[in-house]
Amino acid sequence: MSTEHNKAAARQFFLEQDRRKGPLAPELVAADYIAQIGSNPPMDSAGHSGFGVMFYQGFPDLYHTIDDVIADGDQVAVRFTLRGAHAHEFMGMAATGKPIEVSAIALMRFVDGKVARLTAQFDQLGMLQQLGAIPA
Repeated sequence: MSTEHNKAAARQFFLEQDRRKGPLAPELVAADYIAQIGSNPPMDSAGHSGFGVMFYQGFPDLYHTIDDVIADGDQVAVRFTLRGAHAHEFMGMAATGKPIEVSAIALMRFVDGKVARLTAQFDQLGMLQQLGAIPA
């Protein structure tokens, strides 16, 4: 697939997560998809979908704003910002009602036009500070 196709599919990957409130779009991920997000153990597509659902349950209005997409062949880097309000319990933390704005970057490898590997980092410390769980 072309670099432009991969860039468009990378954008769609995050937009579909927002639309579906967490689950990955099966048509966008390879059968052997693996995600490594922050310090979490590697996840397959079902594990990543569950991880996403957990976030959208705590932040029902969560959405991605795509800030940059850079690609070189089958490799795509996406810089994005997550925004939402902490409306429900999240990882044992009672709802605070506080908004979050969290910077993140994802490196994606495409095989046959689908995401085969995602490696992502997000500002988890900043998110916890915004929620008041950790002092600023």
